[in-house]
Amino acid sequence: MPVQSSVEVAGVKEVIKALRAVDPELKKEFVRQAKSAVAPMVASARAAYPQMPLSGMGRNWQQGGRQKFPWELSKVRSGVKVKTSTRRDKNSVVYVSQGTPAGAIFEVATTGNRFGANLRATNSRVLWPAYDRHASEINQGIEKIVREAEKVVQGMVR
Repeated sequence: MPVQSSVEVAGVKEVIKALRAVDPELKKEFVRQAKSAVAPMVASARAAYPQMPLSGMGRNWQQGGRQKFPWELSKVRSGVKVKTSTRRDKNSVVYVSQGTPAGAIFEVATTGNRFGANLRATNSRVLWPAYDRHASEINQGIEKIVREAEKVVQGMVR
């Protein structure tokens, strides 16, 4: 009697780990497909950044020896990246982040100070609205990719 084993994958994190264990190239393909599913949101976010949110953001500004500004639209737009992580302490496995200091400050400035209040007046926070516009499309795409990857993993283990 042949021995059979199967893998039941519960979620995205498990799928990525199983793909890496079976074949690292399959994991890379999964990541490419996930980035493709999130691409409309990334394009929408990149297009939504303003030329210059506040006039002072065009000046050089360093804090603690690290460059925070000037605001350079091309760099802020290219700072929007899709990433994946299967670390145990991460809540999101596939996520979009803003990698530039100026863009990150623009995204998370609060209304608790004058700077944040001025940014709120310019309709800041580009990433969340971009996600909200494309949420159902992203979720359907990721779910489809996960289901296909589950089938691949289960077929290879049997």
